[in-house]
Amino acid sequence: MTFLLPRLPGPACDVIVRRFLEHGPSAWAGFRPDDLPDQVRFAATGGAPVPAASLATVRQDLVAIARKHGFEQQDARQSHASFDAETAAWLAQSDLFTTGEALRDDVWAFVASVIAPDITHWRFGRSTERYAGGVRNTFQRLWMRGRAIDRGAGHPERWGLLDALTEDALVQITERPSIGGDHVLALAVAEAWLRAARHHGKAAMEDIMRRAILRIRVRNEIRSLADLPPGDLASFLDGVFGVPDQSAPTRGGASGGLDSPDTAPSRGSEDDKQVEALEAELSMSGSSMADAARKVRQEAGKRGWLSPKSQSALETLQEGRAPLDRGERNALDYLLGKLSDAGVLAYEISRLRAAMSEASVPGGPQDGGPERPRKRSWAIWRAR
Repeated sequence: MTFLLPRLPGPACDVIVRRFLEHGPSAWAGFRPDDLPDQVRFAATGGAPVPAASLATVRQDLVAIARKHGFEQQDARQSHASFDAETAAWLAQSDLFTTGEALRDDVWAFVASVIAPDITHWRFGRSTERYAGGVRNTFQRLWMRGRAIDRGAGHPERWGLLDALTEDALVQITERPSIGGDHVLALAVAEAWLRAARHHGKAAMEDIMRRAILRIRVRNEIRSLADLPPGDLASFLDGVFGVPDQSAPTRGGASGGLDSPDTAPSRGSEDDKQVEALEAELSMSGSSMADAARKVRQEAGKRGWLSPKSQSALETLQEGRAPLDRGERNALDYLLGKLSDAGVLAYEISRLRAAMSEASVPGGPQDGGPERPRKRSWAIWRAR
């Protein structure tokens, strides 16, 4: 039987979290699976509401994992990274989170804000975005990781990548839908990161990963990387990460393969020139966006105008991560209007408004959105 999971709408989540943070974890009454908040909803069709006993088991298992890593233990060593890795594996294997219900932000808002707000607080403190649904939700981000880089039940180190990859590497993979939403590509990038870390050393991997992800995203707009033979994909990714490909003669070899960016004999081909141009333009666009978001965030913070949603939106744009949800977009639009009325940061406001318009109206000018870009820039426009 398919079980329907509780859903906590965004406004209700904000109220519950605000109340929880005002009084603190010590005053929290605890989770009562047979007495859910009035704001909780279930889908009208598609299955039966999940039994209270199953929700209680979720709570018990999450607490058991957290306690192994220092939760509720004052003198214990806090091991947040290990907690993340073990919880990601547990969530990815849980029967409750294998259906489409787990794709909903409001389901994860319920988990972080109703089932386990004390664990969320232990892990991230008062950061409200960790309670709300979305890619930064305490548990949703871990479920996404577990699903994206699961090596499979038959692998002797099925969850090894969760422990091996750094937080930055995991964020770079899972918070970009074009990569994290494709299990084949996400797993291949994670494995390539591991090979690169052995070659370059972990200390050098943050900058290498950011450059590699940029090139992977652009190339993936020109050619679906996940459709390449495994050997060709691995060779290409090794080239992107700057790892010598010692097995090139035996890997892949299919006519449909994609040459490594460092070893391809057709480096001067039209495809490669387009990739280089797109990389340069996307990099410049990302830098401009991050700078505009940073300045707006600083100015709004000085004036005391930042709300949790507008702050989350600016952080998302500044770090070049996932698209904004409707609540974040509305909050940011309101904030930009106030700053515009105050007569400050005109260029930065214009830059952010243009980005919001492009992200929210992919259909082009016929839908009232921005003018469709030139053909050369189309991959960038989609990648944003």
